[in-house]
Amino acid sequence: MRSSISIVIPFYHAEEFFEETYNSIKSQTLPAKEIIVVIDGCGEKAVNFLASYNDIKVINLEKNGGPARARNIGVKEASGDWIAFMDADDKWEPEKLEKQLFFLNNHPEFSSCHTGIKTFIGKEVIAQFNNKPLELTIEDLLVSSHAVPTSWLIKKSAFQKVDGFDTDIQCSEDHDITIRLVAAGENIGFLSEPLAFLRREGHGNISSNGRKIFIGHRQLLKKHQSLYNQHPQLKHQFMYKTCMTAGGKTTGLEKKYYYFLGAIIKMIFNVNIH
Repeated sequence: MRSSISIVIPFYHAEEFFEETYNSIKSQTLPAKEIIVVIDGCGEKAVNFLASYNDIKVINLEKNGGPARARNIGVKEASGDWIAFMDADDKWEPEKLEKQLFFLNNHPEFSSCHTGIKTFIGKEVIAQFNNKPLELTIEDLLVSSHAVPTSWLIKKSAFQKVDGFDTDIQCSEDHDITIRLVAAGENIGFLSEPLAFLRREGHGNISSNGRKIFIGHRQLLKKHQSLYNQHPQLKHQFMYKTCMTAGGKTTGLEKKYYYFLGAIIKMIFNVNIH
């Protein structure tokens, strides 16, 4: 029996890893209603590559617009009541969708949920993240993003309620949408079991670029300025963590700049990181 889950995957030059991603989707104990792959301006090479997968729906965008735009377009075309996001180089545990939908059916107060995650390179797991709040609050989200698209299952109606991802935000569009969802009364739950795997190989993953993280977080601060101003301590924590994260993902003078800026913020605002 199939669920009413549509899987939406932005695809950008992911030929090397897509087979592993696809196999993890097809191994789900609760099969999805449909798999929608949105080619984000890759041209005929990607179209020809995906043509060999005869059970996916392919949307070919001529111009590259980033993953937020690709996901929005995929959701618009989806026929399922639920949306599961997947990146074209990540993978899931076989029970991921089944356990999430079971959780959501038993917790109707949540319109979406995310799971614990493992990051990996090749066949090696390098880190695990599953110590997160059962229910995300605005205060949680003003400091950290918590939910990543590959671990997320959301009601299509909730996604549409907040008009999807903001395509003007770089790198942090997933963080932004969770803030807007919780502010709109759409609660986000958490399954601590790590059911999603995020690839961390050096192949252009946007999260590996410290400068884009820094710019994206500045955009978040500006967009949600009123919320951050209501919680100045959390604002300063977020600013400090932004600098330290960006510094850890850059090199040379830029790395020193972010670390120096973080040290100044910590000293001036007496930032206490737990």
